[in-house]
Amino acid sequence: MQEIKSLSQFNKLKANPLLVIDFYATWCGPCKVISPVFDKLAKPHESSTSIIFAQCDVDKAKDVAQACNITAMPTFQFFKQGKKVDEVKGADPQQLTTKIGYYTTAAAKETADGGQGSSTKAGESSTATTGPASLRPLIDVNNGKLLNASLLSSVRNIASPPPAGYAVASVGGSRLLIHLPFTQAVTPSTLKITIAKDSISNAPSRIQVGTNVPVRVTKSPEGVESNDLDIEAAIGKAENTQSFNIYSDEYVNGVAELKLKASKFTGVKSLTIRIDANMSGESATVSKIGAMDIIGTKV
Repeated sequence: MQEIKSLSQFNKLKANPLLVIDFYATWCGPCKVISPVFDKLAKPHESSTSIIFAQCDVDKAKDVAQACNITAMPTFQFFKQGKKVDEVKGADPQQLTTKIGYYTTAAAKETADGGQGSSTKAGESSTATTGPASLRPLIDVNNGKLLNASLLSSVRNIASPPPAGYAVASVGGSRLLIHLPFTQAVTPSTLKITIAKDSISNAPSRIQVGTNVPVRVTKSPEGVESNDLDIEAAIGKAENTQSFNIYSDEYVNGVAELKLKASKFTGVKSLTIRIDANMSGESATVSKIGAMDIIGTKV
């Protein structure tokens, strides 16, 4: 188990195929409780040169904690080849075990394959034109917004689907607003929605999708951030919109594919998705999405 003591050491380690960091504090009770679990999960990989487990004392390496936006302990973060892909906040052994199992298995497979999935074949140009693909890597997770969502929901869960549980769910009723900005202009062609496990009654049945909804973000003198997104008015501010009524038989193997009109969804900088109803037909029943993907091309 490595101890991260400097920003330069952190930057070097995160370039590995997989880096898992336990951010802790010596005075933190929950950190001490879950530390043996983390040690046990790390032990099978202690001889690996591609799967790295590390710890970081937030009081001794404040620059690292600040760079990683650590606001609570313990926090566990996952990095793949320099990019943060996931995190677990709090002493949750089940969630930590599930995510470590998922990412270590994937990293081991990718290493065994020699990274062929992301390499260019001999004789092919690395700049060759490709067809539609997932736009998840282009979602700006730091500026994405959710309204009327549960505490376990996050934009990061959409950009990097969790190995268990769900991506997003509403709270207190069926309605849910998802605002997804992109890091560059895109042309989305398909919105794919996967139902949460055994939750067809919670699957969305009525959805509206809007493009380039303006969002004004402000900060109070105390540094508290707020925005003017409104679940009722947001879609009305969109440049273009498209509505969908989804029936249960359209969830083929648990996945519904909603085709977006090219005339309305070209050169898009953000998508705002509002779920108005679900398969239960009851306005009080929460809506839940296991995973969401947006298929399209870069502009």
